[in-house]
Amino acid sequence: MAPRRRDPDRRDQIVAAAVEVITESGPHALTHRAAAARAGVPLGSTTYHFADLEELLGAALLAVAERNVARLRRWASSLAPEADLAVELADFLVLLSTRHRQSSVVAYELYSAALRRPGLRAASTAWDAMLTEVFAPHVPDPAALTAMFDGLLHQALVSPTRVTRETFEPSLRRVLTS
Repeated sequence: MAPRRRDPDRRDQIVAAAVEVITESGPHALTHRAAAARAGVPLGSTTYHFADLEELLGAALLAVAERNVARLRRWASSLAPEADLAVELADFLVLLSTRHRQSSVVAYELYSAALRRPGLRAASTAWDAMLTEVFAPHVPDPAALTAMFDGLLHQALVSPTRVTRETFEPSLRRVLTS
């Protein structure tokens, strides 16, 4: 009998598949079976890598948050020293709520799921910590900016109207100058 080969990327494949399931149908649609089918792996692989659904949801939330924060880090590193941060952040919020809408919606669906699922809270607070870390070099109160950013993006995602820079800039300017 040949020895079993271990696939070192299998856990990441399952997490990526879980994110795809959530993207298509929402967090309620995620099951071990759905993730395994999407990843093309045996069902036992999902239960081997994730003790329960909370752990799989937490891993998916962290993966989405890390991807979105990586986008934010690229944005922050591209800022010119003389940039108007209120304008730049407003434009970035527009980008997240339009071109990257699907990824932003998934992040907030998972973030909101933590309200009723304590197992997801560590991953959702990690998202806030990562945002605060990215904002820290640019503002004196990064926690306030994180809260504002989260709230404005959430509002943009649920708004029935298309958002623009002007939607966000005045509020951002107030928090940045206080």
